[in-house]
Amino acid sequence: MKDRIIISVSTINGTRHFNISKLFKRNAIIATWLLLFGLIITAAVIEYLLRTVDKSQAQHQQLAVQASTLRNEIATLQGSKQQLEQELALKQDEMLQVVNRVGEIELALGLEQHYPQNLEDRLDTASINSVARHAMLQLVPNGSPLEFRRRSSRFGLRDHPIIGKQTHHKGVDLSASKGTPIYAPADGVVEVVRNSKEGFGNLLKIRHAYGFSTLYAHLNDFKVKSGHFVHKGELIATSGNTGLSTAPHLHYEVHFLDRALNPQSFMDWDSANFDLVFEKERSIKWDSLVSMLETKASTQLQLSSHKDAQLTGVSD
Repeated sequence: MKDRIIISVSTINGTRHFNISKLFKRNAIIATWLLLFGLIITAAVIEYLLRTVDKSQAQHQQLAVQASTLRNEIATLQGSKQQLEQELALKQDEMLQVVNRVGEIELALGLEQHYPQNLEDRLDTASINSVARHAMLQLVPNGSPLEFRRRSSRFGLRDHPIIGKQTHHKGVDLSASKGTPIYAPADGVVEVVRNSKEGFGNLLKIRHAYGFSTLYAHLNDFKVKSGHFVHKGELIATSGNTGLSTAPHLHYEVHFLDRALNPQSFMDWDSANFDLVFEKERSIKWDSLVSMLETKASTQLQLSSHKDAQLTGVSD
Protein backbone atom coordinates (compact mmCIF):
# COMPACT_ATOMS: atom_id res chain seq x y z
CA MET A 1 0.00 0.00 0.00
CA LYS A 2 2.95 2.33 0.48
CA ASP A 3 3.68 2.36 -3.27
CA ARG A 4 0.20 3.57 -4.09
CA ILE A 5 -1.50 6.91 -3.78
CA ILE A 6 -5.25 7.09 -3.30
CA ILE A 7 -7.06 10.18 -4.52
CA SER A 8 -10.62 10.64 -3.27
CA VAL A 9 -13.05 12.85 -5.20
CA SER A 10 -16.33 13.70 -3.44
CA THR A 11 -19.38 14.88 -5.28
CA ILE A 12 -23.10 15.05 -4.49
CA ASN A 13 -23.36 11.65 -5.92
CA GLY A 14 -20.85 10.25 -3.54
CA THR A 15 -17.14 9.79 -3.12
CA ARG A 16 -14.87 8.13 -5.62
CA HIS A 17 -11.37 6.91 -4.96
CA PHE A 18 -8.47 6.83 -7.49
CA ASN A 19 -5.20 4.97 -6.95
CA ILE A 20 -1.99 6.44 -8.48
CA SER A 21 1.24 4.64 -8.34
CA LYS A 22 4.62 6.40 -7.72
CA LEU A 23 5.88 5.52 -11.25
CA PHE A 24 2.92 7.27 -12.74
CA LYS A 25 3.61 10.22 -10.49
CA ARG A 26 7.22 10.35 -11.58
CA ASN A 27 6.22 10.21 -15.23
CA ALA A 28 3.68 12.93 -14.70
CA ILE A 29 6.30 15.16 -13.09
CA ILE A 30 8.70 14.52 -15.94
CA ALA A 31 6.00 15.22 -18.50
CA THR A 32 5.12 18.42 -16.69
CA TRP A 33 8.74 19.57 -16.74
CA LEU A 34 9.05 18.61 -20.37
CA LEU A 35 5.90 20.56 -21.14
CA LEU A 36 7.24 23.59 -19.27
CA PHE A 37 10.60 23.30 -21.04
CA GLY A 38 8.83 22.99 -24.38
CA LEU A 39 6.75 26.05 -23.61
CA ILE A 40 9.90 27.98 -22.67
CA ILE A 41 11.66 26.88 -25.88
CA THR A 42 8.58 27.72 -27.92
CA ALA A 43 8.36 31.15 -26.29
CA ALA A 44 12.05 31.74 -26.99
CA VAL A 45 11.65 30.65 -30.63
CA ILE A 46 8.60 32.86 -31.02
CA GLU A 47 10.50 35.79 -29.51
CA TYR A 48 13.43 35.16 -31.83
CA LEU A 49 11.14 34.92 -34.85
CA LEU A 50 9.35 38.11 -33.86
CA ARG A 51 12.67 39.94 -33.54
CA THR A 52 13.80 38.47 -36.86
CA VAL A 53 10.59 39.66 -38.52
CA ASP A 54 11.05 43.15 -37.06
CA LYS A 55 14.66 43.22 -38.22
CA SER A 56 13.63 41.97 -41.64
CA GLN A 57 10.95 44.63 -41.87
CA ALA A 58 13.47 47.32 -40.88
CA GLN A 59 15.93 46.01 -43.47
CA HIS A 60 13.14 45.90 -46.04
CA GLN A 61 12.25 49.51 -45.32
CA GLN A 62 15.93 50.50 -45.54
CA LEU A 63 16.28 48.63 -48.84
CA ALA A 64 13.12 50.31 -50.11
CA VAL A 65 14.60 53.72 -49.26
CA GLN A 66 17.87 52.77 -50.94
CA ALA A 67 15.98 51.46 -53.97
CA SER A 68 14.06 54.74 -54.20
CA THR A 69 17.32 56.68 -53.93
CA LEU A 70 18.91 54.52 -56.63
CA ARG A 71 15.89 55.00 -58.88
CA ASN A 72 16.20 58.78 -58.46
CA GLU A 73 19.94 58.60 -59.17
CA ILE A 74 19.31 56.44 -62.23
CA ALA A 75 16.71 58.93 -63.47
CA THR A 76 19.21 61.76 -62.89
CA LEU A 77 21.95 59.83 -64.69
CA GLN A 78 19.61 59.10 -67.59
CA GLY A 79 18.80 62.79 -67.82
CA SER A 80 22.52 63.63 -67.71
CA LYS A 81 23.16 60.95 -70.33
CA GLN A 82 20.55 62.45 -72.66
CA GLN A 83 21.99 65.91 -72.11
CA LEU A 84 25.51 64.64 -72.77
CA GLU A 85 24.32 62.85 -75.90
CA GLN A 86 22.73 66.08 -77.12
CA GLU A 87 25.91 68.04 -76.31
CA LEU A 88 27.99 65.35 -78.03
CA ALA A 89 25.79 65.57 -81.11
CA LEU A 90 26.19 69.36 -81.12
CA LYS A 91 29.97 69.03 -80.67
CA GLN A 92 30.10 66.53 -83.51
CA ASP A 93 28.19 68.97 -85.71
CA GLU A 94 30.54 71.76 -84.64
CA MET A 95 33.56 69.53 -85.29
CA LEU A 96 32.20 68.70 -88.73
CA GLN A 97 31.76 72.40 -89.42
CA VAL A 98 35.32 73.03 -88.19
CA VAL A 99 36.66 70.26 -90.45
CA ASN A 100 34.73 71.67 -93.40
CA ARG A 101 35.92 75.18 -92.57
CA VAL A 102 39.51 73.99 -92.28
CA GLY A 103 39.10 72.35 -95.67
CA GLU A 104 37.82 75.63 -97.13
CA ILE A 105 40.74 77.53 -95.58
CA GLU A 106 43.18 74.94 -96.92
CA LEU A 107 41.60 75.24 -100.34
CA ALA A 108 41.87 79.03 -100.21
CA LEU A 109 45.49 78.78 -99.07
CA GLY A 110 46.33 76.17 -101.71
CA LEU A 111 47.03 73.44 -99.12
CA GLU A 112 44.45 70.86 -100.20
CA GLN A 113 47.11 68.60 -101.70
CA HIS A 114 49.63 68.83 -98.87
CA TYR A 115 47.96 68.90 -95.45
CA PRO A 116 48.38 66.10 -92.83
CA GLN A 117 45.34 64.04 -91.92
CA ASN A 118 45.48 64.98 -88.23
CA LEU A 119 43.11 67.91 -87.63
CA GLU A 120 45.42 69.60 -85.11
CA ASP A 121 48.33 69.41 -87.55
CA ARG A 122 46.07 70.69 -90.32
CA LEU A 123 45.02 73.63 -88.15
CA ASP A 124 48.66 74.39 -87.27
CA THR A 125 49.66 74.27 -90.93
CA ALA A 126 46.76 76.50 -91.95
CA SER A 127 47.48 78.91 -89.07
CA ILE A 128 51.16 79.16 -89.96
CA ASN A 129 50.40 79.70 -93.63
CA SER A 130 47.69 82.25 -92.82
CA VAL A 131 49.95 84.19 -90.44
CA ALA A 132 52.76 84.21 -93.01
CA ARG A 133 50.40 85.51 -95.69
CA HIS A 134 49.02 88.18 -93.38
CA ALA A 135 52.57 89.29 -92.52
CA MET A 136 53.50 89.55 -96.19
CA LEU A 137 50.39 91.54 -97.06
CA GLN A 138 51.04 93.81 -94.08
CA LEU A 139 54.74 94.43 -94.77
CA VAL A 140 55.11 94.19 -98.58
CA PRO A 141 53.31 96.78 -100.78
CA ASN A 142 50.02 95.50 -102.21
CA GLY A 143 46.79 96.97 -103.49
CA SER A 144 46.19 100.40 -104.96
CA PRO A 145 47.33 103.41 -102.89
CA LEU A 146 44.33 105.49 -104.01
CA GLU A 147 41.02 105.35 -105.88
CA PHE A 148 41.75 106.40 -109.46
CA ARG A 149 39.67 106.96 -112.58
CA ARG A 150 42.03 105.30 -115.01
CA ARG A 151 45.65 104.33 -115.56
CA SER A 152 47.00 107.02 -117.85
CA SER A 153 50.47 105.55 -118.30
CA ARG A 154 51.92 102.08 -117.86
CA PHE A 155 55.25 100.80 -116.56
CA GLY A 156 58.03 100.52 -119.20
CA LEU A 157 59.07 102.36 -122.35
CA ARG A 158 56.87 105.28 -123.39
CA ASP A 159 56.95 108.67 -125.09
CA HIS A 160 57.20 111.31 -122.39
CA PRO A 161 54.10 113.56 -122.65
CA ILE A 162 56.15 116.76 -122.03
CA ILE A 163 59.73 116.03 -123.15
CA GLY A 164 58.57 114.07 -126.17
CA LYS A 165 61.41 111.55 -125.95
CA GLN A 166 61.03 107.82 -125.38
CA THR A 167 62.03 107.03 -121.82
CA HIS A 168 61.67 104.15 -119.38
CA HIS A 169 58.69 104.88 -117.17
CA LYS A 170 59.56 103.42 -113.76
CA GLY A 171 56.03 103.52 -112.40
CA VAL A 172 52.38 103.88 -113.34
CA ASP A 173 50.36 107.07 -113.62
CA LEU A 174 46.95 106.92 -111.97
CA SER A 175 44.53 109.69 -112.94
CA ALA A 176 42.66 111.12 -109.96
CA SER A 177 41.16 114.45 -108.91
CA LYS A 178 43.35 116.86 -107.01
CA GLY A 179 43.21 116.13 -103.28
CA THR A 180 42.37 112.42 -103.61
CA PRO A 181 43.58 110.61 -100.45
CA ILE A 182 46.64 108.37 -100.82
CA TYR A 183 47.16 105.51 -98.37
CA ALA A 184 50.24 103.50 -97.46
CA PRO A 185 50.15 100.09 -99.21
CA ALA A 186 52.16 98.46 -96.40
CA ASP A 187 53.81 99.20 -93.06
CA GLY A 188 57.00 101.22 -93.30
CA VAL A 189 58.91 104.37 -92.41
CA VAL A 190 58.73 107.64 -94.35
CA GLU A 191 62.18 108.10 -95.88
CA VAL A 192 61.71 111.21 -98.05
CA VAL A 193 59.26 114.12 -97.96
CA ARG A 194 60.26 116.77 -100.55
CA ASN A 195 58.53 119.86 -101.89
CA SER A 196 59.41 120.76 -105.48
CA LYS A 197 57.97 122.47 -108.55
CA GLU A 198 60.17 120.53 -110.99
CA GLY A 199 60.35 116.94 -112.21
CA PHE A 200 58.38 114.73 -109.83
CA GLY A 201 57.07 117.77 -107.98
CA ASN A 202 56.07 117.13 -104.41
CA LEU A 203 57.48 113.67 -103.67
CA LEU A 204 57.21 111.15 -100.87
CA LYS A 205 59.05 107.86 -100.41
CA ILE A 206 58.39 105.06 -97.93
CA ARG A 207 60.89 102.39 -96.99
CA HIS A 208 59.11 99.07 -96.32
CA ALA A 209 60.38 95.75 -94.93
CA TYR A 210 62.54 93.16 -96.73
CA GLY A 211 64.10 95.61 -99.20
CA PHE A 212 60.88 97.07 -100.66
CA SER A 213 60.10 100.77 -101.05
CA THR A 214 57.41 102.88 -102.72
CA LEU A 215 57.54 106.36 -104.29
CA TYR A 216 54.69 108.87 -104.77
CA ALA A 217 55.09 111.91 -107.06
CA HIS A 218 53.17 115.03 -108.21
CA LEU A 219 51.49 115.26 -104.78
CA ASN A 220 49.32 118.12 -103.61
CA ASP A 221 50.21 117.99 -99.90
CA PHE A 222 51.69 115.65 -97.27
CA LYS A 223 49.99 114.06 -94.26
CA VAL A 224 53.18 112.62 -92.72
CA LYS A 225 56.75 113.77 -92.14
CA SER A 226 60.13 112.21 -92.79
CA GLY A 227 60.98 109.60 -90.16
CA HIS A 228 57.37 108.83 -89.28
CA PHE A 229 56.39 105.17 -89.03
CA VAL A 230 53.21 104.39 -90.93
CA HIS A 231 50.99 101.35 -91.04
CA LYS A 232 49.16 99.82 -93.98
CA GLY A 233 46.10 101.88 -94.90
CA GLU A 234 47.28 105.07 -93.17
CA LEU A 235 46.69 108.38 -94.95
CA ILE A 236 50.06 109.71 -96.16
CA ALA A 237 49.30 112.40 -98.81
CA THR A 238 46.85 113.66 -101.42
CA SER A 239 47.20 113.58 -105.19
CA GLY A 240 48.04 116.72 -107.12
CA ASN A 241 49.49 118.22 -110.29
CA THR A 242 52.92 119.47 -109.20
CA GLY A 243 56.17 119.25 -111.18
CA LEU A 244 56.20 118.10 -114.80
CA SER A 245 52.57 117.03 -114.94
CA THR A 246 49.88 117.64 -117.56
CA ALA A 247 46.91 116.79 -115.30
CA PRO A 248 46.18 115.79 -111.70
CA HIS A 249 47.41 112.24 -111.12
CA LEU A 250 49.65 110.08 -108.95
CA HIS A 251 52.93 108.73 -110.24
CA TYR A 252 53.46 105.51 -108.24
CA GLU A 253 56.59 103.36 -108.13
CA VAL A 254 57.53 100.12 -106.35
CA HIS A 255 61.20 99.24 -105.78
CA PHE A 256 63.01 96.16 -104.53
CA LEU A 257 66.62 96.77 -103.49
CA ASP A 258 66.33 100.13 -105.30
CA ARG A 259 65.34 98.39 -108.56
CA ALA A 260 62.06 99.55 -110.11
CA LEU A 261 59.39 96.86 -110.53
CA ASN A 262 56.04 96.99 -112.30
CA PRO A 263 53.67 98.49 -109.69
CA GLN A 264 50.67 96.90 -111.41
CA SER A 265 51.84 93.45 -110.24
CA PHE A 266 51.62 94.67 -106.65
CA MET A 267 48.43 96.66 -107.14
CA ASP A 268 46.66 93.50 -108.38
CA TRP A 269 48.06 91.48 -105.46
CA ASP A 270 45.79 90.70 -102.49
CA SER A 271 44.69 87.76 -100.34
CA ALA A 272 42.35 86.50 -103.07
CA ASN A 273 45.18 86.53 -105.65
CA PHE A 274 48.06 85.71 -103.35
CA ASP A 275 50.22 83.83 -105.86
CA LEU A 276 49.83 86.49 -108.56
CA VAL A 277 52.88 88.57 -107.61
CA PHE A 278 55.04 85.43 -107.35
CA GLU A 279 54.24 84.59 -110.97
CA LYS A 280 54.73 88.13 -112.30
CA GLU A 281 57.87 89.07 -110.35
CA ARG A 282 60.00 85.93 -110.62
CA SER A 283 63.29 87.78 -110.07
CA ILE A 284 62.49 88.02 -106.33
CA LYS A 285 63.28 84.94 -104.24
CA TRP A 286 59.81 84.71 -102.75
CA ASP A 287 60.33 81.15 -101.51
CA SER A 288 62.98 82.21 -99.01
CA LEU A 289 60.79 85.08 -97.74
CA VAL A 290 57.75 82.82 -97.35
CA SER A 291 59.90 80.18 -95.61
CA MET A 292 61.28 82.75 -93.18
CA LEU A 293 57.82 84.09 -92.33
CA GLU A 294 56.43 80.57 -91.87
CA THR A 295 59.31 79.73 -89.53
CA LYS A 296 58.57 82.83 -87.46
CA ALA A 297 54.86 81.99 -87.43
CA SER A 298 55.62 78.40 -86.35
CA THR A 299 57.82 79.65 -83.51
CA GLN A 300 55.11 82.05 -82.35
CA LEU A 301 52.53 79.24 -82.48
CA GLN A 302 54.76 76.95 -80.40
CA LEU A 303 55.41 79.68 -77.84
CA SER A 304 51.68 80.44 -77.66
CA SER A 305 50.84 76.74 -77.19
CA HIS A 306 53.53 76.42 -74.49
CA LYS A 307 52.18 79.49 -72.70
CA ASP A 308 48.62 78.15 -72.86
CA ALA A 309 49.81 74.81 -71.43
CA GLN A 310 51.55 76.62 -68.56
CA LEU A 311 48.45 78.69 -67.79
CA THR A 312 46.31 75.56 -67.85
CA GLY A 313 48.72 73.83 -65.45
CA VAL A 314 48.61 76.81 -63.06
CA SER A 315 44.80 76.97 -63.14
CA ASP A 316 44.57 73.23 -62.42
